[in-house]
Amino acid sequence: MRRTDGLFTRRERRIGILAAILVVVVTALALITGGLFHPSTGTGGAGGYGFADLPGVTDARPLG
Repeated sequence: MRRTDGLFTRRERRIGILAAILVVVVTALALITGGLFHPSTGTGGAGGYGFADLPGVTDARPLG
């Protein structure tokens, strides 16, 4: 039987607050350092990721 009328114990509230702080810190670090690390684009640069055209396939165009 519970001794308090509260929904959570002091320990549960403390763990919840620490978890929320940890989420905020990890999110902030991800946003701050997200622009610092980019995947290697190789010698061709970003243009090297293009797709080759398939023979007989045209671009989509509206009907009419």
